[in-house]
Amino acid sequence: MKVLVAEDDRISRAMLEKAIRREGFEVVGAGDGQEAWELFQEDPANIVVTDWMMPEMDGLELCRRIRSARVPHYVYIIFVSAKGEKDAVVAGLEAGADDYITKPYDPAELRVRLKAGRRIVELERRLKDQNEELRRYLEAAAEVQRSLLPKDLPQLPHVEFAARFIPSAFVSGDIYNVFRLDEEHIGFYQIDVSGHGVEAAFLSVALYQRLSPHLHSQSLLKVSMECSPYYRVSKPSEVVSILDQEFRTLFEEQGRYFTFLYGLLDLRQGELRLSRAGHTLPFLVHRGGEVECLDFGGPPLGFGLPREDGEDYVLRLSEGERLLVMSDGILEAAAPSGGIYGPERVKEVLRRHWDLPLEEVLNRLIDEARAYQGTEEFSDDVSILALQWRSS
Repeated sequence: MKVLVAEDDRISRAMLEKAIRREGFEVVGAGDGQEAWELFQEDPANIVVTDWMMPEMDGLELCRRIRSARVPHYVYIIFVSAKGEKDAVVAGLEAGADDYITKPYDPAELRVRLKAGRRIVELERRLKDQNEELRRYLEAAAEVQRSLLPKDLPQLPHVEFAARFIPSAFVSGDIYNVFRLDEEHIGFYQIDVSGHGVEAAFLSVALYQRLSPHLHSQSLLKVSMECSPYYRVSKPSEVVSILDQEFRTLFEEQGRYFTFLYGLLDLRQGELRLSRAGHTLPFLVHRGGEVECLDFGGPPLGFGLPREDGEDYVLRLSEGERLLVMSDGILEAAAPSGGIYGPERVKEVLRRHWDLPLEEVLNRLIDEARAYQGTEEFSDDVSILALQWRSS
């Protein structure tokens, strides 16, 4: 481990260097602050021991420059002052020094200060390595979560889908899916688990696994029957009710909840059945640009609250109509002034661009929300799922 010594008195510097080498450190000496700064820029030391009063550049300025520099590791700075210079000690600590010793220094005191510096630098290095390992794990987890999202959304003669997913962290509490249940039905859902990060992501993945569209003995979206076709497609309200029962205890234990919207589209007639549990209101866009928020459903899941939303919300889609479902990441995008983007601005974007391709509408919506908040990064996870019906 390297120690840089900045001391303009040649004898004092030589004594310091000798004492520090005895403790097993590599030592580089500098006769003033400017020389020390140049040496530090060439090869940043782990520990810096600097005098206060020096020509060219004093110890305070050296401390400030080191603290403002971009270096790959933490630098432990020990400030050297004469006995009785309390103001110098305070100034040194305010400039960024970690510790101090007084002249004439006590070898035992110097040893203790260096030992503390070594420990801090090594702990910081270990923490940095652990953070890097954690970052790799999170990147791998994010890749796994992204792999769960549908890679190719169904594009059928009567319906087109589009989606966007922007996590606020490596992993997200948002998840969605679109899937063919049989020749006549397409199902889709969107989930928003409260909070962000790893715990929310794990809970969203657990929900994803439970909502598998494949028929099996414990299937939720398709229920086995004894006669042909040997299954029936579950109503959205049934799905919400069962999820509430099955996941209530888990979410209560974690102190979390989730919002959910499930849709079932009949491809023969354009009939859309929806059930909503505390999720952001879906937007229905009519041809010509009229936009309405569909207000139905009950509270979020995971609270154990009584539910009275036992029936599906049903609508018949007309030619060109669009449905957009989103988590609250867009709606809660905050402007520097403190306002939030909100549903009215979403409706205005959808109204202005109702005749653009579905994919382009989602791009415009995200771009305008980013412009509103003045930054590319959203503070909450963003997921948007949209469909457009074509009757002919």
